[in-house]
Amino acid sequence: MNIKQLLTSLLLFVGIASASAVSTPPVNQLPDSVYLMAYFTSPAQHLFYAWSVDGLHWQQLNEGKSIFTAYDDAVWMRDPYLNRVTRNGKTTFHLVHTWGWENPAIFHWQSDDLIHWCAADGGITTDSGKIFVMDGVGGNPTAPNAWAPEFTYVPEEDLFYVYWSSRVDNRQLHYVTTTHDWLSFTTPRPLFDPGFTAIDLTVVREGCTFHGYYKDERNGKKTILYATTRSLNPEVDTFKGVARVLPDNYLIEVEGPTIFPKIGGGGYIGYFDKFNGDAGLSFMQCTTLADGDWQLIPDAHTENVPEVKHGSVVIISRDELLRLLGE
Repeated sequence: MNIKQLLTSLLLFVGIASASAVSTPPVNQLPDSVYLMAYFTSPAQHLFYAWSVDGLHWQQLNEGKSIFTAYDDAVWMRDPYLNRVTRNGKTTFHLVHTWGWENPAIFHWQSDDLIHWCAADGGITTDSGKIFVMDGVGGNPTAPNAWAPEFTYVPEEDLFYVYWSSRVDNRQLHYVTTTHDWLSFTTPRPLFDPGFTAIDLTVVREGCTFHGYYKDERNGKKTILYATTRSLNPEVDTFKGVARVLPDNYLIEVEGPTIFPKIGGGGYIGYFDKFNGDAGLSFMQCTTLADGDWQLIPDAHTENVPEVKHGSVVIISRDELLRLLGE
């Protein structure tokens, strides 16, 4: 059996075996683009992949085994954020993630194929991927943690804005640093402080506006809120907004919002992590971020992979998916 026959059989089996899933097409009928989710699990806090045709029904990759461990099985790779950036005609996948609960550093890795990862200097050891951002050294602020890092590449500035939340003065607020090359970084400074403890900021750009979604971490208020800014440079503008995204009668405590565009346009899909009891993800959708017309999608109309938590979603090509399936 050749690789194409093997993959076709595999995909057909998965489509048949998943009773609640949408029908999975054979390889030669896959769309040009699909969704790839990077996530972690509570039992094994490393990098995992899942893929989807519609962004709502997900299939595990690699038989549900981890893809990457930061070169150390003992590292807690929480909150993986994956995105692709094209600069000077070259596309690179960048991955950032939390280092456990109480560490003043984050991790960064990059890859050309989503399979082999290295640090920006080419290093392939655990230490080579660490970026100390809140260790109090060299002018850095001091905090015991750096949670859920993400980044936004702003092409007109040719600059990566890297942001995360840290505990300062007994509450979490978001900090930002910038880099051109992931080797040298500006001194971290506050990016967003709504006046109460907040974590898990994710940012999506629509036109000239950066739309931020974050978790209100206060007891009894653990839900997703929304803010906007014209710039990720706090000297130019700052995030403003405490609007609630989910309906007032949605009382489940949630965190880890992720927002991604629908393939082909027509709006956005979002999900959030029901963290109590590791209850998986729930999904929502909207037409435009500016209108904020988010509608919940019933859980019965979606399909999670087992033990999925937080993470992010990027759109990849059919060929990129087939390479991952083949590997």
